[in-house]
Amino acid sequence: MNQLSDKIKLHLGCGEKYLPGYIHIEQDDHPHIKYRTSVTNLYMFEDASVDEIYNCGVFTYFDRIEAPVVLAEWNRVLKKGSKLRISIPDFEKIVEAYIRSDKDIESRGILGPIFGRWKIKNNEGNEEIIYQKTCYDLRSLKKLLKACGFNSIERYDPYDFLPDSYDDYSKAHVPHMNRDGISICLNLECKKNV
Repeated sequence: MNQLSDKIKLHLGCGEKYLPGYIHIEQDDHPHIKYRTSVTNLYMFEDASVDEIYNCGVFTYFDRIEAPVVLAEWNRVLKKGSKLRISIPDFEKIVEAYIRSDKDIESRGILGPIFGRWKIKNNEGNEEIIYQKTCYDLRSLKKLLKACGFNSIERYDPYDFLPDSYDDYSKAHVPHMNRDGISICLNLECKKNV
């Protein structure tokens, strides 16, 4: 049996995005969702049973008191040395976009990444809007990840990691779709310590 096919890889908070080779976990309702639940409770996975976790944008929907609890659950299911990839808006880059826009707060890439909102269907089937609760820069997210049992923390390039045809916010730039512009997402990968 191919060793790669045995790997358990989770795409948490995937929304409408389907990433081949991953198990999709999301509280919203889409055909590719394997487990419709919050990414804060991965009850369906045993301790140290998951090889990789990827998430884009979902982490900032938890405030700074909730964040360590979320990371503890992700850490629980990951195998020692396995990889967590996390992509969130980068506060430092958003400030840069704001300055470059001649301080026009209505410019693209400023309010949306900081105060993001997402429409979902809750468990009762009703539409609900959830909002981002915090933001991070490189220093603050690295500090949190280290405190929660992760090491080897470094940036990753989503264009190297994701399939060519796959587009999510980890690839977001200002101006839109211009790779010579400001990449406004903080894309970090790290490994579980213990």
